[in-house]
Amino acid sequence: MKHGIYLLLITATTLVLSGGCKKDEPAAAVDLGHAYFPSTIGSWIEYHVDSMRVVGQAVSEWSYDIREVLTENFNDLEGRPAQRIIRYTRDSSGMWQPKDVWWQTRDMVRAERSEENMRRVKLVFPPRYSSFWNTNATNTSEPFELTYDEVDIPWSVNNLSFDSTVLVIGTYETNVVNSKIYMERYAKNVGMVYREVDSSETQGTIDRWKVVYTATSFGQ
Repeated sequence: MKHGIYLLLITATTLVLSGGCKKDEPAAAVDLGHAYFPSTIGSWIEYHVDSMRVVGQAVSEWSYDIREVLTENFNDLEGRPAQRIIRYTRDSSGMWQPKDVWWQTRDMVRAERSEENMRRVKLVFPPRYSSFWNTNATNTSEPFELTYDEVDIPWSVNNLSFDSTVLVIGTYETNVVNSKIYMERYAKNVGMVYREVDSSETQGTIDRWKVVYTATSFGQ
């Protein structure tokens, strides 16, 4: 009996010691969602753009194509790594002509773009449904709050399929006088693949502006 108890103690001790000496498994890398905002030079996206402007009874509509290319790394005025974006429009002959230059930067917690000299916070990391941020935190415009409405969701458009996307929307509460719809969808390793902004004011003269960007092609 004593011999059996002794063997049990030896076995238990061996198991404890072997468990204690087992090397820790390497921690899995945490996905912060940075791939939703690529920064690789040479990356490009093409969009078809539909725009509409309504002032009173006058309605103007036009469509065009945009190509955005990350062309160069540089440091912004705060010393942060950034990328220069050259934007092109397609002329009547089908050739791409330079339109303007924007830039972007991304750190561990957020992504910014300077669009027509207006810096905006486009995304915050990691993407979560509980995240809220002011897209105008880096400029002097009135605060406008954004949040994630969809996270890591498959999505398709124009025969393009994306395994994982996030949808950013504005939280502005619309009413019978003023309305502002804002949404941008980003795909992993691609960037923004859809954008819709629809702003209207009906007090007095009707004033409405709407623009929709839809990705048609992308690459590196």
